[in-house]
Amino acid sequence: MLHALSRALRPWIPLVTLVFIAGCTDDDDDANIEGPDFPTGPGRIYSVQAVDFNTVDGVSVTASYGRIPVSGSHPVVILVHQVGIAEAHQEWLSSGVFEALLEEGYNVLALDLRGHGGSSLPADGRADNVLLVEDLEDMHLEVRGAVTWLRTQSSADNARMAVIGNSIGGNVAYVSMGAFPEDLQAGIALSPGFWDEELQPLVIGSGIEPFTPHSILYVVGEDDLVPISDTEALSYAGFASELALVTDNPSLQVFTGVSSHGLALLQAPETLRLILDWLQTHL
Repeated sequence: MLHALSRALRPWIPLVTLVFIAGCTDDDDDANIEGPDFPTGPGRIYSVQAVDFNTVDGVSVTASYGRIPVSGSHPVVILVHQVGIAEAHQEWLSSGVFEALLEEGYNVLALDLRGHGGSSLPADGRADNVLLVEDLEDMHLEVRGAVTWLRTQSSADNARMAVIGNSIGGNVAYVSMGAFPEDLQAGIALSPGFWDEELQPLVIGSGIEPFTPHSILYVVGEDDLVPISDTEALSYAGFASELALVTDNPSLQVFTGVSSHGLALLQAPETLRLILDWLQTHL
């Protein structure tokens, strides 16, 4: 069986949802919202509701949907978390990215990928909590399900949607931009990269036709590497560069001398600003 050399996929463990939000419906106007707690202080109050929707292959997806306190429809950013972590979509809330996007005037939908948080795996008879490489290849269907659900929400501007992915989630964002180019106007991939045991890239949209990735910002550290021998290593910067070559209207930001991976790149304020500027330009 194929196995991951990416640091992003850790040994599989049962995952449980960490979202403590009550009173949710798919109707923007009837939701009774509680939590999660953001830091206190001056600023606006945002409603954040727990929502769920299904993918076309029968996966039940859980997510948190945050809305800015202004009437009307607004651009939406879909957040795709790193694979193999117990936090699932909560990593976006704890990192501050969720709140930062709300502050910039975006509604935000952070979803749990299949087999993570409260999202199910396909009902295909497998043992519980067994995540297959094939599941990673299908995770773009969670983004498709998110887009379909957002089209039912009066608060979402369906003509201005973006997706941001972290680590293998960055691969998922790339595949989503190629598989649903008419639905997503902008994409951002933080440290994308995933290889099989033969060192071939995975989760890159193989077999999807048509496939036209576009308008993606790739952000990666130059020294973010996966050693495979004493003298060789796989490079996330190299992986991102290859994706950029087959992307229409890409931007590639490689931070020289930086080994930080995924969300850790956002510890530098200029990285978050880079992301926000990309969204502003393309949404």
